[in-house]
Amino acid sequence: MAINVFNMARELLIEAASTKGQCARSYFYGRDGELERALQKPEGEYGEIMRRIVDDPHAATRIDIATLHNFMLLQSYRSAAWIEGEIRQAEAERAMLADEATPELLERLVMTHEIAIKLALSAFRNSISGTAHLQTRIILNRTATPFFTSDDPVIYTNRFHLQKDVLGGAGIGSPGAMLVMPLAPHLMLLSFDSAIYRLDKRFKALGVIDRASDVAAFNDLQAVRGHANLYFRDWSDRALVASIYEKAKPRRRDIWFDVETLQETEAGSNTFVAVTGRWVHYPERREMLHTQRNVPAPTAWPSLLTYTEHARRARRGVDQTRLWE
Repeated sequence: MAINVFNMARELLIEAASTKGQCARSYFYGRDGELERALQKPEGEYGEIMRRIVDDPHAATRIDIATLHNFMLLQSYRSAAWIEGEIRQAEAERAMLADEATPELLERLVMTHEIAIKLALSAFRNSISGTAHLQTRIILNRTATPFFTSDDPVIYTNRFHLQKDVLGGAGIGSPGAMLVMPLAPHLMLLSFDSAIYRLDKRFKALGVIDRASDVAAFNDLQAVRGHANLYFRDWSDRALVASIYEKAKPRRRDIWFDVETLQETEAGSNTFVAVTGRWVHYPERREMLHTQRNVPAPTAWPSLLTYTEHARRARRGVDQTRLWE
């Protein structure tokens, strides 16, 4: 089986590349095979559902939708960005303790790739209940422009967080969360906060995209957030893929999860600043780690989702205690 690839690092188009090795199996599964065996069930369920719905998305049941949502969550937590973020955080924690901890303790704090993947699976299990409020829909693309995907296909974004004027976090459980995963050139899975967004364009249980600009917005997110490769079905779409990457290139990041060390300005001040340059450890000053998820945004938000009245009130600065009255 083959797939067309656009390698973003080399800006190189590859026709009919073998799918073998495209998912970097040792990277996402580890090398001992234990995790690969544990993931056979969810991956098998995903494959079985896709075989049934790819030509008839209306055949998807509620259980199918829930299973696809959970698989999308799983994919998001075993992404390259999440795993590398866990490793950087562990390295920062070791650096904070380097002057006080024993060599044995520092050795136990080493974050191996396999440990990071297992932590990702644990975070995935904890996230299932935290995203239960999201509404999940299969989106049917009725335009002539196909969806394409990447080696990091699940995109977390939050239009509400990026555009609002009130304070708040941007975590996966935050108001306005959106998760997107392409399923096929004509199908996409979308989970969204229905208290913030409204999906007006529907055909029975499916969401519907009739505008090529909406497809372009979701493809743009793949180009911004993908790790190394973009994947597409038809070689005739190669110029489109390269063009979307070119527009997205200035917004790509090497790091999507920031980890920085904060240190008190003086003992007991309760004021913390980021440590820059050479780090000097002061035993009397408290230190902490600050992590932040950087949220990607398309050049233009798709019209598929519009704000609910609750969200519009929040953006106008309505008191948060009255927001849900």
